[in-house]
Amino acid sequence: MTWQRTASQWFRLPADRLWEVLEQLELWPQWNPAVGSAAVIGALREGAAGHYSPSHALLGPLHRRTAPAFRVDAVDPGRRIVLRQPQPRGAQTIEWTLEQRGDGTLFTQRVSLEGPLAQQFGLTAGEPLVRGFASQCARLYRLAAPAAGTDDGAARGPLTAISGGSGFLGTLLASNLVCDGQRVVVLSRALRPSPFEQISWDGRTPGAWSDRLGAEARLNVVNAAGVSLDMPGTPENLAKLEATRVEPTRALVEASRSWNRPVEHWLQQSAVGIYGNSREAFDETSRVPDAPGLAAVVRAWEASLEGAVAEHRVVLRTGVVLAREAAILGRLTAVARLGGGGPLGSGEQWFSWIHANDWVRAARAALGLTPAPGEEPVVLPDGVVNATSPYPIQNRELMAHLREFVGMPIGIPAPAPLLRVAAKVLRTNPDLALDSVRALPAVLRAAGFGFDYPQLAGAFREMAA
Repeated sequence: MTWQRTASQWFRLPADRLWEVLEQLELWPQWNPAVGSAAVIGALREGAAGHYSPSHALLGPLHRRTAPAFRVDAVDPGRRIVLRQPQPRGAQTIEWTLEQRGDGTLFTQRVSLEGPLAQQFGLTAGEPLVRGFASQCARLYRLAAPAAGTDDGAARGPLTAISGGSGFLGTLLASNLVCDGQRVVVLSRALRPSPFEQISWDGRTPGAWSDRLGAEARLNVVNAAGVSLDMPGTPENLAKLEATRVEPTRALVEASRSWNRPVEHWLQQSAVGIYGNSREAFDETSRVPDAPGLAAVVRAWEASLEGAVAEHRVVLRTGVVLAREAAILGRLTAVARLGGGGPLGSGEQWFSWIHANDWVRAARAALGLTPAPGEEPVVLPDGVVNATSPYPIQNRELMAHLREFVGMPIGIPAPAPLLRVAAKVLRTNPDLALDSVRALPAVLRAAGFGFDYPQLAGAFREMAA
């Protein structure tokens, strides 16, 4: 039995700079918070032994007392390191590879476990090592990049200020930009350990944060602030959902009016939920229905952008973003593993989605960057852009993919009344599963944007890698 997770990130750095960090195993805890300590005995060479321990308060001490030394299975200077940690009746292998790609380096991390207890050790030992890979890479870049203050070219580029930068999508985008050598700052209500520079703000009124951003010669803004939609759709919660989106947007708009120069690129996060519950297909030219509930929240969110001073503005109406670490995938797979992976409601409602990699690529295009380093530029016009796969699917097909993903051959259907009762117990909004949204990315396709994962089957294959 095996368990494996593989992830890659491109860095705008030469391989030798990354190698200087990777080969010093004692630096591993500085770029992966799941590692408490690490060291190799003697020189890093094939056959050398070493020790590492998790940072977890309980697993760390247990690992130090019971785990044998790891072995360096392979070292290819400047290119590859393989560590092999014995496990009961099996082993855990950690592999890092560096590959020259264009004017940068592709870093790949592969963590695998083998043996009869691979799945159990995958949850306790493997999963923590791979969790938050994007943030790991941002920390790795900070360690490997030229010292702050040097004129390495990136300092002359625009500063990208991200509200909601501690959330799932904000972290993915911020990490990607950092690894690309871009300057990034995160607007945060509560400063906490982070791989990104942070500025404190209250999300409601201009203040010192506004003065700091206004002093920049060049500035981009990404507004992704807002609490998760995954809560019961009570009037109180809908008001909270709206306030945590509208207030930060208005604060940024008000601040932009006082700055000496317009924002170069303004990326406003939004949601395809604005189209309401309908079997109809919607692209960016479609009339937005006057629907209640979550749709009304999104309409207010977009309306609050009025008056923003920017040379280029893109409102990114995003579908459900799929990634292994996405909260919604964890919720759905948990139900599927228990045998509840049948169609939800009628099963005929449409599900508009996008893979996280493609969302980041679309966001980069909205900021005037290439979708990925080395790719051709994609010029997006001002206005609304549907950030969704060109192939939305119906719920029964989604649930079939989920059953295959978790290896559960059966799936008990959940009629709408039963789902609404379960949603009250789980403190979630059943409309997120029962509403039908069929959004199409006409603007992205017209601009020549190429999706890495246009089909749901390919997206699930990537998440299972």
